[in-house]
Amino acid sequence: MTARSYWQQRSPLESALLPEVSPDRLMEHVRTIGAWERESGSPDEARAFDYIEARLKEYGLEIERAEVEALISLPQEGRVSLPDGDVIEGLTHAFSPSTAGLEAELWDAGEGTAEDYARPGATGKIALVQGLATPGKAWTAQTAGTVGQIFVNFDHLHNMIVTTVWGTPTPETAWRVPRTPCLSVRRADGERLRSLLARGPVRVRLVTRVRTAWTPIPHLVARLDAGREDRFALFSGHVDSWHYGAMDNGTANATMLEVARLLASRRDRLTRGLRLAFWSGHSHGRYAGSAWYADQAWLELERRCTLHLYVDSTGARGATDYSALHATEEAQGFAETVVHDVTGQTARARRFSRAGDQSFWGIGVPSAFMSLSGIPRQDTELSRTMERLFGTAGFPWWWHTREDTVDKIDPDVLALDTRVYVAAVLRCLDLPLLPLEPVRMARALEAVVEDLRSVAGRRVDLEPAAAAARRLVERTGSLGVALERLATGDRDGGRIEAANRLLMRLSRVLVPLAYTTGDRFDHDLALPVPPLAGLQRARELATVDPRSDAFRFTLAALGRERNRAVHAMAEAADLVDGFLG
Repeated sequence: MTARSYWQQRSPLESALLPEVSPDRLMEHVRTIGAWERESGSPDEARAFDYIEARLKEYGLEIERAEVEALISLPQEGRVSLPDGDVIEGLTHAFSPSTAGLEAELWDAGEGTAEDYARPGATGKIALVQGLATPGKAWTAQTAGTVGQIFVNFDHLHNMIVTTVWGTPTPETAWRVPRTPCLSVRRADGERLRSLLARGPVRVRLVTRVRTAWTPIPHLVARLDAGREDRFALFSGHVDSWHYGAMDNGTANATMLEVARLLASRRDRLTRGLRLAFWSGHSHGRYAGSAWYADQAWLELERRCTLHLYVDSTGARGATDYSALHATEEAQGFAETVVHDVTGQTARARRFSRAGDQSFWGIGVPSAFMSLSGIPRQDTELSRTMERLFGTAGFPWWWHTREDTVDKIDPDVLALDTRVYVAAVLRCLDLPLLPLEPVRMARALEAVVEDLRSVAGRRVDLEPAAAAARRLVERTGSLGVALERLATGDRDGGRIEAANRLLMRLSRVLVPLAYTTGDRFDHDLALPVPPLAGLQRARELATVDPRSDAFRFTLAALGRERNRAVHAMAEAADLVDGFLG
């Protein structure tokens, strides 16, 4: 029996609980929560939190509810006026500045990449950008000297948030709050603007109105404590939404409530505890709620949280594809196994994108799942865009639109999604050994180091990092063999406890190395963070004159980042040696 097959073991409790998932009860939750427009800090959002709190109390969970002050940004209106007096109604975005009437020439920025803005002519213009209004594209446009941006969406307008700051800004990040207004228009309107540009210069007038202010938002954590082990898994999802948000994220709230109901009825049989966290400030505060919780509960999460399971947008009509999922590397095998066991589909786990209330990587908490079931791959621009942004093409057309209503939900898909989460949460709480596979993280780090070595060549010595990665792979491979034996042997309680302590310590060392830029107590920007982020500068050396200051500056930075990577991987390998010895 391998460690993977050990994760596949369905306990009698899991076999009993999965058939108890109730589509009717799930849809009752969705219809109730999806009847309110839940902007962060709004009265309707508070009503949704009241409903969730009442249900959790019915199930016997202990509730911690608070009010948190956050910088919340709520779009109000946006439009662009043409030279002939025609007006195109658009959609402005959270954290866009307001403008009563910005007039400037239009400039075609193509896809809005840095290469596009390298062409002359962008400064002082309003950029016309193809695609969704993402924080990266908005920031690139602003730094290129544009005074505003018009994003060309597809057949539907999609609400977005354009700040790159994760959570509440600090003095070090507040300057990154956007200063140039932006809005989105539909494909047909974008084609009209490009047609006008093809004939010559076009001067347009941009109007945006956005209310950005410090706002009290609700925060709720429900506790399901178990007495046998002083650890817990974190299961979280956001409550705030764009408009009615039946799929995003009313269905996920329903999934969380059903998991809470089923597990609360069997709490005496659980080994570990569970925290169910319901966030506000996701859609309108760039993950303000989860970032606040990470800051406030940092020490408890660092010492006691085994795994973060996230849920978003379950139960969509037509969402029958489970082939792609997200997880940090050491949790990928576990996530793939659970999805296969429950759905029968073969899932391939991918590295997380920088999204989805993943505010806990600095602490070193591994995580699994973001969205789950998806629409089968379609040959559409939205599908291709979402693949690039989030690693999955399965988002439906009504995502982040006013049309995200209860009629878009399939009760059977929602029930199947919920069964996946019941099984995942239960195995996190019930398996004697934590379902983590550090060798998978070690192999991923080794692959990154080897890739950077091949790119950098002799310009920088990355052999110390490569050697540390090879040792880590070898030691974690030996650990995997030892854990297999422990899982299938006499299950010595003391040895299992030592193994679980080790697995958590390894995550605390390796997750920040793989998923952050280095500061465990801060939050990285809402921009892609590659693995071994500091060492990625090795790619720059091939394009820089080795006699220049820039080359020498980069070389100095790489030396420090190499030390960080080597130290972390050596520390992890030493921890394994201590256990095996």
